[in-house]
Amino acid sequence: MNTTLRELIAGTHELASLPQTTARLLELLDDPTVEAVVLLDIIGRDPGLTANLLKLCNSAYYGRRREVGTLLEALVLLGNRTVLTLAFATSMGRVLRGDLAGYGMRKDVLWRHSLAVAFGAATIVRDDGRQQLGDRAFTAGLLHDIGKLLLTQPLARSLEWEEAASRERNLLDLERQIVGFDHAEAGAALADAWRLPAQLVTAIRWHHQPGEAAQDGDLVMAVHWADGIASALGYPGVGGQPDAPLAEGPTDVPGLPAEIAHHVAAQLTNEVERLAGLMPELAGSGQTGRTSRW
Repeated sequence: MNTTLRELIAGTHELASLPQTTARLLELLDDPTVEAVVLLDIIGRDPGLTANLLKLCNSAYYGRRREVGTLLEALVLLGNRTVLTLAFATSMGRVLRGDLAGYGMRKDVLWRHSLAVAFGAATIVRDDGRQQLGDRAFTAGLLHDIGKLLLTQPLARSLEWEEAASRERNLLDLERQIVGFDHAEAGAALADAWRLPAQLVTAIRWHHQPGEAAQDGDLVMAVHWADGIASALGYPGVGGQPDAPLAEGPTDVPGLPAEIAHHVAAQLTNEVERLAGLMPELAGSGQTGRTSRW
Protein backbone atom coordinates (compact mmCIF):
# COMPACT_ATOMS: atom_id res chain seq x y z
CA MET A 1 0.00 0.00 0.00
CA ASN A 2 1.23 3.47 -0.87
CA THR A 3 2.54 5.11 2.33
CA THR A 4 1.13 8.47 1.25
CA LEU A 5 -2.32 6.93 0.90
CA ARG A 6 -2.08 5.44 4.39
CA GLU A 7 -1.11 8.81 5.75
CA LEU A 8 -3.97 10.47 3.91
CA ILE A 9 -6.49 8.11 5.51
CA ALA A 10 -4.94 8.44 8.95
CA GLY A 11 -4.89 12.22 8.62
CA THR A 12 -8.54 12.43 7.62
CA HIS A 13 -9.83 11.81 11.11
CA GLU A 14 -13.53 11.76 10.28
CA LEU A 15 -12.86 8.98 7.74
CA ALA A 16 -10.20 7.00 9.59
CA SER A 17 -13.00 5.95 11.92
CA LEU A 18 -16.72 5.44 11.42
CA PRO A 19 -19.66 6.33 13.65
CA GLN A 20 -20.11 3.61 16.25
CA THR A 21 -23.42 2.26 14.93
CA THR A 22 -22.13 2.17 11.35
CA ALA A 23 -18.95 0.40 12.45
CA ARG A 24 -20.90 -2.27 14.34
CA LEU A 25 -23.19 -2.89 11.35
CA LEU A 26 -20.14 -3.03 9.11
CA GLU A 27 -18.67 -5.82 11.21
CA LEU A 28 -21.78 -7.91 10.50
CA LEU A 29 -21.88 -7.50 6.70
CA ASP A 30 -19.84 -10.67 6.17
CA ASP A 31 -21.76 -12.71 8.75
CA PRO A 32 -24.24 -14.94 6.88
CA THR A 33 -25.81 -16.10 10.15
CA VAL A 34 -26.40 -12.71 11.77
CA GLU A 35 -29.23 -13.06 14.28
CA ALA A 36 -32.24 -10.79 14.60
CA VAL A 37 -31.60 -10.20 18.30
CA VAL A 38 -28.20 -8.72 17.50
CA LEU A 39 -29.65 -6.33 14.92
CA LEU A 40 -32.46 -5.36 17.28
CA ASP A 41 -29.89 -4.39 19.88
CA ILE A 42 -27.62 -2.39 17.57
CA ILE A 43 -30.26 -0.59 15.48
CA GLY A 44 -32.73 -0.16 18.31
CA ARG A 45 -30.22 1.92 20.28
CA ASP A 46 -30.23 4.57 17.53
CA PRO A 47 -33.71 6.17 17.25
CA GLY A 48 -32.87 8.26 14.19
CA LEU A 49 -31.52 5.26 12.35
CA THR A 50 -34.53 3.15 13.31
CA ALA A 51 -37.01 5.77 12.08
CA ASN A 52 -35.30 6.21 8.73
CA LEU A 53 -34.82 2.48 8.30
CA LEU A 54 -38.55 1.89 8.73
CA LYS A 55 -39.28 4.57 6.12
CA LEU A 56 -36.95 2.82 3.72
CA CYS A 57 -38.52 -0.58 4.43
CA ASN A 58 -41.92 0.94 3.58
CA SER A 59 -40.73 2.44 0.29
CA ALA A 60 -42.11 1.30 -3.05
CA TYR A 61 -38.79 -0.40 -3.73
CA TYR A 62 -39.75 -3.23 -1.39
CA GLY A 63 -43.41 -3.34 -2.41
CA ARG A 64 -44.82 -4.14 1.00
CA ARG A 65 -48.59 -4.77 1.03
CA ARG A 66 -48.87 -3.52 4.59
CA GLU A 67 -46.83 -0.95 6.46
CA VAL A 68 -43.87 -2.10 8.53
CA GLY A 69 -44.40 -0.51 11.93
CA THR A 70 -41.56 -1.91 14.03
CA LEU A 71 -37.98 -3.07 13.58
CA LEU A 72 -39.00 -6.61 14.50
CA GLU A 73 -41.66 -6.63 11.77
CA ALA A 74 -39.06 -5.44 9.27
CA LEU A 75 -36.78 -8.33 10.23
CA VAL A 76 -39.62 -10.84 9.87
CA LEU A 77 -40.91 -9.50 6.54
CA LEU A 78 -37.65 -8.60 4.79
CA GLY A 79 -35.13 -10.88 6.48
CA ASN A 80 -32.06 -10.21 8.60
CA ARG A 81 -29.65 -9.72 5.69
CA THR A 82 -31.80 -7.17 3.88
CA VAL A 83 -32.48 -5.19 7.06
CA LEU A 84 -28.76 -5.21 7.85
CA THR A 85 -27.97 -3.89 4.35
CA LEU A 86 -30.59 -1.15 4.60
CA ALA A 87 -29.49 -0.16 8.10
CA PHE A 88 -25.89 0.13 6.96
CA ALA A 89 -26.93 2.15 3.91
CA THR A 90 -29.02 4.48 6.05
CA SER A 91 -26.21 5.00 8.55
CA MET A 92 -23.76 5.82 5.72
CA GLY A 93 -25.80 8.92 4.97
CA ARG A 94 -23.85 10.57 7.78
CA VAL A 95 -20.66 10.03 5.79
CA LEU A 96 -21.80 10.55 2.19
CA ARG A 97 -24.04 13.64 2.38
CA GLY A 98 -21.48 16.42 2.61
CA ASP A 99 -20.23 18.58 -0.24
CA LEU A 100 -17.03 17.70 -2.14
CA ALA A 101 -15.37 20.95 -3.11
CA GLY A 102 -12.58 19.20 -5.00
CA TYR A 103 -15.12 17.63 -7.35
CA GLY A 104 -17.49 20.59 -7.62
CA MET A 105 -20.20 18.59 -5.88
CA ARG A 106 -22.61 20.35 -3.53
CA LYS A 107 -24.22 18.77 -0.49
CA ASP A 108 -26.19 15.59 -1.25
CA VAL A 109 -24.95 15.28 -4.86
CA LEU A 110 -22.62 12.38 -4.00
CA TRP A 111 -25.39 10.89 -1.85
CA ARG A 112 -27.87 10.87 -4.75
CA HIS A 113 -25.25 9.50 -7.15
CA SER A 114 -24.43 6.76 -4.66
CA LEU A 115 -28.10 5.88 -4.15
CA ALA A 116 -28.60 5.79 -7.92
CA VAL A 117 -25.72 3.36 -8.42
CA ALA A 118 -26.87 1.28 -5.43
CA PHE A 119 -30.41 0.97 -6.79
CA GLY A 120 -29.14 0.34 -10.33
CA ALA A 121 -26.64 -2.35 -9.35
CA ALA A 122 -29.17 -4.19 -7.16
CA THR A 123 -31.78 -4.07 -9.92
CA ILE A 124 -29.32 -5.34 -12.52
CA VAL A 125 -28.30 -8.44 -10.58
CA ARG A 126 -31.89 -9.22 -9.56
CA ASP A 127 -33.19 -8.81 -13.12
CA ASP A 128 -30.38 -11.09 -14.27
CA GLY A 129 -31.57 -13.84 -11.93
CA ARG A 130 -28.87 -13.42 -9.27
CA GLN A 131 -31.12 -12.61 -6.35
CA GLN A 132 -28.48 -13.66 -3.84
CA LEU A 133 -26.26 -10.77 -4.98
CA GLY A 134 -28.93 -8.07 -4.58
CA ASP A 135 -28.07 -6.83 -1.10
CA ARG A 136 -24.32 -6.98 -1.75
CA ALA A 137 -24.74 -5.11 -5.05
CA PHE A 138 -26.76 -2.38 -3.31
CA THR A 139 -24.00 -1.90 -0.73
CA ALA A 140 -21.25 -1.95 -3.35
CA GLY A 141 -23.05 0.66 -5.42
CA LEU A 142 -23.60 2.83 -2.38
CA LEU A 143 -19.90 2.79 -1.47
CA HIS A 144 -18.23 2.70 -4.89
CA ASP A 145 -17.09 6.36 -4.79
CA ILE A 146 -15.92 6.63 -1.17
CA GLY A 147 -12.41 7.36 -2.45
CA LYS A 148 -13.60 10.82 -3.45
CA LEU A 149 -14.08 11.58 0.24
CA LEU A 150 -10.33 11.19 0.63
CA LEU A 151 -9.24 13.06 -2.47
CA THR A 152 -11.57 16.06 -2.35
CA GLN A 153 -9.38 18.18 -0.06
CA PRO A 154 -6.04 17.72 -1.86
CA LEU A 155 -7.80 18.28 -5.20
CA ALA A 156 -9.54 21.41 -3.93
CA ARG A 157 -6.14 22.85 -3.01
CA SER A 158 -4.69 22.24 -6.47
CA LEU A 159 -4.85 25.02 -9.03
CA GLU A 160 -3.48 22.51 -11.54
CA TRP A 161 -6.56 20.36 -10.97
CA GLU A 162 -8.92 23.27 -11.64
CA GLU A 163 -7.14 24.16 -14.86
CA ALA A 164 -6.98 20.57 -16.08
CA ALA A 165 -10.57 19.82 -15.10
CA SER A 166 -11.73 22.82 -17.09
CA ARG A 167 -10.25 21.14 -20.15
CA GLU A 168 -12.35 18.03 -19.44
CA ARG A 169 -9.48 15.57 -19.25
CA ASN A 170 -10.01 12.02 -18.00
CA LEU A 171 -10.97 12.09 -14.33
CA LEU A 172 -8.86 9.11 -13.25
CA ASP A 173 -5.79 10.38 -15.09
CA LEU A 174 -6.18 13.79 -13.47
CA GLU A 175 -6.47 12.31 -10.01
CA ARG A 176 -3.34 10.22 -10.52
CA GLN A 177 -1.47 13.22 -11.88
CA ILE A 178 -2.40 15.55 -9.04
CA VAL A 179 -2.58 13.23 -6.02
CA GLY A 180 -0.68 10.14 -7.12
CA PHE A 181 -3.63 7.74 -7.20
CA ASP A 182 -7.23 7.77 -8.38
CA HIS A 183 -10.43 7.61 -6.33
CA ALA A 184 -10.94 3.91 -7.06
CA GLU A 185 -7.55 3.09 -5.56
CA ALA A 186 -8.18 5.45 -2.66
CA GLY A 187 -11.64 3.99 -2.09
CA ALA A 188 -10.33 0.42 -1.99
CA ALA A 189 -7.70 1.47 0.55
CA LEU A 190 -10.31 3.19 2.70
CA ALA A 191 -12.63 0.18 2.41
CA ASP A 192 -9.76 -2.04 3.51
CA ALA A 193 -9.07 0.25 6.47
CA TRP A 194 -12.73 -0.01 7.44
CA ARG A 195 -12.46 -3.81 7.12
CA LEU A 196 -15.17 -4.03 4.49
CA PRO A 197 -15.80 -7.51 3.01
CA ALA A 198 -13.39 -8.44 0.22
CA GLN A 199 -16.16 -8.40 -2.41
CA LEU A 200 -16.88 -4.75 -1.67
CA VAL A 201 -13.21 -3.78 -1.73
CA THR A 202 -12.93 -5.40 -5.18
CA ALA A 203 -16.05 -3.65 -6.51
CA ILE A 204 -14.82 -0.26 -5.29
CA ARG A 205 -11.33 -0.80 -6.70
CA TRP A 206 -12.37 -1.88 -10.19
CA HIS A 207 -15.72 -0.18 -10.86
CA HIS A 208 -14.12 1.90 -13.64
CA GLN A 209 -12.06 -1.01 -14.99
CA PRO A 210 -14.24 -4.11 -14.54
CA GLY A 211 -12.13 -6.15 -16.92
CA GLU A 212 -9.20 -5.91 -14.50
CA ALA A 213 -11.04 -7.55 -11.62
CA ALA A 214 -9.64 -11.02 -10.98
CA GLN A 215 -12.73 -12.10 -9.03
CA ASP A 216 -16.33 -11.08 -8.28
CA GLY A 217 -16.76 -10.03 -11.89
CA ASP A 218 -20.57 -10.09 -11.81
CA LEU A 219 -20.67 -7.68 -8.87
CA VAL A 220 -18.04 -5.34 -10.32
CA MET A 221 -19.78 -5.30 -13.70
CA ALA A 222 -23.16 -4.48 -12.14
CA VAL A 223 -21.68 -1.48 -10.32
CA HIS A 224 -19.89 -0.35 -13.50
CA TRP A 225 -23.07 -0.53 -15.57
CA ALA A 226 -25.14 1.19 -12.89
CA ASP A 227 -22.56 3.96 -12.61
CA GLY A 228 -22.88 4.70 -16.31
CA ILE A 229 -26.68 4.61 -16.29
CA ALA A 230 -26.85 6.87 -13.22
CA SER A 231 -24.58 9.45 -14.85
CA ALA A 232 -26.57 9.36 -18.09
CA LEU A 233 -29.78 9.99 -16.17
CA GLY A 234 -28.51 13.08 -14.40
CA TYR A 235 -26.75 11.65 -11.34
CA PRO A 236 -23.06 12.02 -12.28
CA GLY A 237 -20.24 11.29 -9.88
CA VAL A 238 -18.49 14.59 -10.46
CA GLY A 239 -19.14 18.17 -11.48
CA GLY A 240 -21.68 20.31 -9.66
CA GLN A 241 -25.42 19.76 -9.65
CA PRO A 242 -26.75 16.79 -11.60
CA ASP A 243 -27.54 17.37 -15.23
CA ALA A 244 -31.17 17.38 -16.32
CA PRO A 245 -32.38 13.78 -16.71
CA LEU A 246 -32.58 12.50 -20.26
CA ALA A 247 -35.96 12.37 -21.96
CA GLU A 248 -35.37 8.64 -22.46
CA GLY A 249 -33.11 6.43 -20.40
CA PRO A 250 -30.03 4.69 -21.82
CA THR A 251 -30.92 1.69 -23.95
CA ASP A 252 -27.53 0.62 -25.29
CA VAL A 253 -25.18 -0.29 -22.44
CA PRO A 254 -22.40 -2.54 -23.81
CA GLY A 255 -22.76 -6.03 -22.40
CA LEU A 256 -26.00 -5.35 -20.51
CA PRO A 257 -29.22 -6.83 -21.92
CA ALA A 258 -31.39 -4.04 -23.31
CA GLU A 259 -34.45 -5.05 -21.31
CA ILE A 260 -32.51 -4.73 -18.05
CA ALA A 261 -31.10 -1.35 -19.05
CA HIS A 262 -34.63 -0.20 -19.90
CA HIS A 263 -35.96 -1.43 -16.57
CA VAL A 264 -33.25 0.34 -14.54
CA ALA A 265 -33.57 3.57 -16.52
CA ALA A 266 -37.36 3.60 -16.24
CA GLN A 267 -37.32 3.44 -12.45
CA LEU A 268 -34.07 5.02 -11.36
CA THR A 269 -34.95 8.71 -11.10
CA ASN A 270 -38.14 8.19 -9.10
CA GLU A 271 -36.51 5.65 -6.81
CA VAL A 272 -33.45 7.83 -6.11
CA GLU A 273 -35.57 10.81 -5.15
CA ARG A 274 -37.83 8.60 -3.05
CA LEU A 275 -34.90 6.95 -1.26
CA ALA A 276 -33.14 10.28 -0.73
CA GLY A 277 -36.30 11.79 0.72
CA LEU A 278 -36.79 8.84 3.04
CA MET A 279 -33.38 9.31 4.63
CA PRO A 280 -33.08 12.93 5.75
CA GLU A 281 -30.13 14.31 7.71
CA LEU A 282 -28.96 11.94 10.42
CA ALA A 283 -27.15 13.87 13.11
CA GLY A 284 -26.30 13.60 16.74
CA SER A 285 -26.41 9.86 17.34
CA GLY A 286 -23.88 7.06 17.11
CA GLN A 287 -20.93 9.35 16.57
CA THR A 288 -18.30 7.57 18.68
CA GLY A 289 -15.52 6.57 16.33
CA ARG A 290 -13.75 3.30 15.70
CA THR A 291 -10.07 3.28 14.79
CA SER A 292 -9.14 1.84 11.41
CA ARG A 293 -6.59 -0.93 10.99
CA TRP A 294 -3.89 1.67 10.27
